[in-house]
Order: sequence, then C-alpha cells, then structure tokens
Amino acid sequence: MKKNFISNLLLLFGTFVLLGAFAYRLVITSDIPVSYAIDEAITLHVLIFISTLFYICGSISGSLIAIRYTAIAVLTLFVMLNIYLLDTDAEYFNASYAQIAIAFILHPSI
Repeated sequence: MKKNFISNLLLLFGTFVLLGAFAYRLVITSDIPVSYAIDEAITLHVLIFISTLFYICGSISGSLIAIRYTAIAVLTLFVMLNIYLLDTDAEYFNASYAQIAIAFILHPSI
C-alpha cells in the first residue's frame, strides 16, 4: 500500500513537472517578442530531465505492472505529440529553438 502510494506520488510529480515545462516552452516560443537563449533551453532540459527521473523512479518503485504500462504510455504519447508539433520551417528556427524543441523528444525517449 505504501509502496504504491509513493509510486503514484512520483508519477504525479513527474506529470506536474512535465506540464510545467510544457507551459514554460509555450511561453518561450509564443508570438510574444521575447528573445530566448541557451539558458532557457538548459532550464527546459533540466525540468524535463527531472520529470523523466520522476517517471522512471515511480514506475520502478511501483509493484503493479499497470503503473509501468501507464508511465510508458504517457511518455510515448508525449513523444509522438512533440514529434508532430516539431516545426522546422519556422523563420526563427535556430540553435536555441532547436534545443528547446528537441528536449521534449529527447528526454522522454531515453
């Protein structure tokens, strides 16, 4: 019982951090004229890495196979969604934007 609670809590934290990172990405890459640089990309990488670690720890500590399949399904859907949303034809596509866009594909894929 306690093990499943900790596992679910880690998965919940991972989901909240992932949603926060996605919102941060939307703010950075929105139409608002904000210049972003490498430090925003690194911040985004760290947030997504923390979220991925929460998902990995939550799925490993869970004793139910359904928890592991749920974590795999969420990460897989998130990767597919971000591959679909990856826009390389944008006029502002540079190294900083590439690091921001690829972070959501790279970390959950690992």
